[in-house]
Amino acid sequence: MDKVILVGGGTGGHCIPMVSLYKKFSKLNVSCLIITDKRGSVFFNELNQNDVIVLKTPTKTVSMFQQLLNFPIIYLQVLLTLLRSKDSHVLGFGGFITLPVLFCANNVKINTSIHEANAIIGKANRILAKNASNIFLTFDKTKMLDATLNSKVHNVGLPLREDVVNLVKIKNITNRSRYVISVIGGSQGSYSLSNEVPMALIKFSKKINNSLFIYHQCRKEDVIRIRRKYRAFGVLCEVSNYFYNMPNIISKSNLIISRSGSSTLNEIIYTSKPSILIPFPFAVDDHQHHNANILKKISCAKLINNADLTSNLLLKNLLRIFKDPDKIIYISQKLRKITHKNTSLRMLKIIQNSNAN
Repeated sequence: MDKVILVGGGTGGHCIPMVSLYKKFSKLNVSCLIITDKRGSVFFNELNQNDVIVLKTPTKTVSMFQQLLNFPIIYLQVLLTLLRSKDSHVLGFGGFITLPVLFCANNVKINTSIHEANAIIGKANRILAKNASNIFLTFDKTKMLDATLNSKVHNVGLPLREDVVNLVKIKNITNRSRYVISVIGGSQGSYSLSNEVPMALIKFSKKINNSLFIYHQCRKEDVIRIRRKYRAFGVLCEVSNYFYNMPNIISKSNLIISRSGSSTLNEIIYTSKPSILIPFPFAVDDHQHHNANILKKISCAKLINNADLTSNLLLKNLLRIFKDPDKIIYISQKLRKITHKNTSLRMLKIIQNSNAN
């Protein structure tokens, strides 16, 4: 096998696992190429730019009509690259961009695989699954997957940031001297989490005896307002629109309040943290709700629908978790049991076997 070509763009949910695989494969001396779009390119700034191809699209891929216009343009952009990489394997991570790239790979007889990060398989992956050599799943019971394709399915989990894996290997660094809560709004921050959550945490700080510290990721335009609100009530905090050390922050947190995108959810699982999940209501196919349900069904997370979110409801759930140390131990033990290990290495071995056959 000449190289592995990773394809995905747009959001962190598609791109963060690609970065993780790229770094792992590079350490194993496996050549890697990334194909992404303009939105996705920001996630790959730290990588060797000779290994990153950023595709150009004349229109935003929002409507079906715009996607149809972009399809042949993307196809032609990748055709020459794929013709030069006949002994490669193309791995798609979902999203529109994967359709023309993996279609092109199939047409020039290059083996393909897909990875589904969410608990419901995305539209692009549903289309690509039939011709894929392998279907990698993050969650064991992924919805909307054609049962006739089960022979191709591999439940491997999600490739995680190396920082998360290393922190868990070293030790559990949950803070004991103060109660640490991380609020994670996703890669774009969150308007609703910027309003109801701070008030709930201010009320929570008055209810508990422990010293409280808040890490709050929010929209750039909300940073100053939220910081001032916490400090006005004497709550220690660090507020930012982006934390570069998020794995470290998650690892030392006692509790996570978050959207339920796959990357964050799997880091919560891997670090065995209790969480309150508030799914983004406009996620495609409502996949964040399906993701959150995975942990709710095994009593490892509280789920609050965005429409129901109030500071009092959130406070009620915060106090339930805080006052139940036995439940926290249960969550930690249960999450360890469902954690996937060595995901990147398992995927590589399966891909190599596919190309050998």
